[in-house]
Amino acid sequence: MKKTVFVMTLVLVLLAAVFAQKVDRSQPGDGLFFDVLPVTMQGYVLVPARPFIEWLGGTLEYQDGHLTAYQFRSDGPRVELWPGDTRALWSGDEYELDIAPVLIQNRLFVPLRFVAEAYGVRVDVEGRTLRLRFCQYWQKAEMAIPPAAASHERAVWSKVASWHEQADTRIGRENIGIRILSDAVDTKNGVASVTLMAKWKGGRVTQDEFSLRLRRSGWKIVDRKSTAVDRVDQFPY
Repeated sequence: MKKTVFVMTLVLVLLAAVFAQKVDRSQPGDGLFFDVLPVTMQGYVLVPARPFIEWLGGTLEYQDGHLTAYQFRSDGPRVELWPGDTRALWSGDEYELDIAPVLIQNRLFVPLRFVAEAYGVRVDVEGRTLRLRFCQYWQKAEMAIPPAAASHERAVWSKVASWHEQADTRIGRENIGIRILSDAVDTKNGVASVTLMAKWKGGRVTQDEFSLRLRRSGWKIVDRKSTAVDRVDQFPY
C-alpha cells in the first residue's frame, strides 16, 4: 500500500513539473515595460513585439520574416504576422491589418490594437492616454500614445529613454525597460516633464518624474524624482 501511494505521488509530482513548464507567461503584477520606445505611424500605435507579446502571456517565434505568437493553452490565440505585409492570421482566420508590422533598427514592431484584441485585451483611448485591460488575468496597463517622430515630445521621450539606457553608469543600476505614462511640453517657455514607470534588474519598479529644459543643443534633463512602486499594473484602476 505504501509503495502504491509513493508511486502515485511520484507520478503526480512529475505531471505537475510537466504542466508547470507549459503555463501562460502572463502573471498579475509582471508589468508592461519596453526596452525600446513604441512608435506612432500613420495614426496607429506600434510596439516592440517581444515585450508586448510576453506581457500578454504569449510565446514568440520569428524566423525568415514570419512571426508566430501563441499561448501554451491549446485553445489560446495564435497570431501570425509578416513585416511589411498587412495580411495577418488570427487562429487560422485571415485578417487585413490597417498597418503592417515594421522592422526598425532590426527590431520588429507590431500593431498594438490588433495583437492586444487577439489576446482578449480591451483597448481604450482617452486623449493621449491608452489603456489596456487584460481582464482574464486581472492585469491592466496605461501608457501615453507615442508622439510624432519629428516632434519636441518625441525628443523629450528619447532623452529620458537614453538616460535609462545609461542608468548602469549613472546610478549603478541596470534598467530592464520603461513605459511612459504622460508628458507635458511647453516649447514657448522651454520646459517639459515626463512621468514613467521603470523596471530594474532584480525586479524593483519605480515611478520616475523628469523635468527638462530646452537649450540651444536640445532638451536637457535638469531633475529626476523616483518613487518605489509596490503594485504594478493590477486592478482596480
